[in-house]
Amino acid sequence: MKKNLLVQASLLFVCCWLLTACGDQTWKQYDHPVLRNYFRDSLEAMDLRSADILSAAYMTDRCLGENTKIPGWEGFPVKLYEYHTGVDVKIHRPKKGLVYLLNPSPRQLSMWIVNAVFEATDTVRFEDIHRLSNFIKWQSGAQFPVKGVVYEDMYVKNHYRPYIFKDGVTVYIADSTHFPKDSTCTEEHLQFYLNMSNADLKPRTGRYARICSTTREMYYEAGGTAQVGSEADRNHAWLDEVARLYQEAWYSDRNELITAWAKYYLSGKREYPF
Repeated sequence: MKKNLLVQASLLFVCCWLLTACGDQTWKQYDHPVLRNYFRDSLEAMDLRSADILSAAYMTDRCLGENTKIPGWEGFPVKLYEYHTGVDVKIHRPKKGLVYLLNPSPRQLSMWIVNAVFEATDTVRFEDIHRLSNFIKWQSGAQFPVKGVVYEDMYVKNHYRPYIFKDGVTVYIADSTHFPKDSTCTEEHLQFYLNMSNADLKPRTGRYARICSTTREMYYEAGGTAQVGSEADRNHAWLDEVARLYQEAWYSDRNELITAWAKYYLSGKREYPF
């Protein structure tokens, strides 16, 4: 009996050792004990949280294919999606959207969030992970629009207004004939947004960069050095820098755009407003 128990205990030890040795080894890439311990003990749970964030990606209804030849995004696995809104209260039917997205995987998102929190706070607290994760889920569902239309009902519930995005930032079309007067895009509008260039835009862009509503102010405060304009001068340089930073993040465990937001709101410099 004792011999059988000893054999069973030995087998259990070997199985546990194999699971540890052959499991996820990401934690071994990190020297800092806080990150090393977090990735060893909690990365699987973080991946589940990231998958939940991505479940809010409402524009990923139907993938129409991958395009690695978009100007400025050559080589990146950008995907074209067709999606539909809910029934719009003004026209009593859904609206169709087309958008190029470059969304992270759950693992990419996990690494970006954890590293951003650590860089902002020098530790990894649950409440900070929770705050940043929830903000990304609420703000964007971790969707990064490279080009196309993003329908949102921000002001009137179930009235979906089109917002045009390029390089993760809201932009404004210079020629008003290319923007729907009734907030419902035609097929011609949708195709135009997929193929627009900076030459088709007004010189002023939106404030916020996906996937974490990063602003120019946050970028500068976090140490950004490119001249990307200001609140008074929201020029196209912000598009170029957001695209550069997101592309850099794509092959990295760090996303400077998310880190800038975390340093702004989680470092203790100001009260967390959300």
